[in-house]
Amino acid sequence: MLRKINITNSGILLLIQVNLFVFCHKPSDPIQLWMTRPPEVAKTAAVYGQITNSYGTDLTILSIFSNGYQSVEFHETSVDETSQIARMHKLEYPIAMKAGETILLERSGKHLMLYDKVNSSENLKLEIHFSNGEKRTVVVEEKSL
Repeated sequence: MLRKINITNSGILLLIQVNLFVFCHKPSDPIQLWMTRPPEVAKTAAVYGQITNSYGTDLTILSIFSNGYQSVEFHETSVDETSQIARMHKLEYPIAMKAGETILLERSGKHLMLYDKVNSSENLKLEIHFSNGEKRTVVVEEKSL
């Protein structure tokens, strides 16, 4: 009788552990993007987050397309050391990424600029085209400041 109780308890504990792992363990997505909601009249927007090369080999980002804007560009903000003026520079595609590298998209650094807003009531999605033939569609999360 005592032996059956221990096996039953072990089985219950195993089920609890499996459920905790399955329902509480959230693998990190290699691409996480967010933006603050721009005013309705704005024709441009900025997107931040991170893009990680999880493919295990060097590759490039060939292009990015949006369902809500006509063009998506990589930009980088830098501060001129002498004048202390911040300037935004466009980075040309392809964007090189080493295996395992993460590009952090943040204010006052690299970020995505979206131009020429198209009227769309859907969630904003970006489709990223990689040099290995892969395409990843990511829903951009809206965050408040």
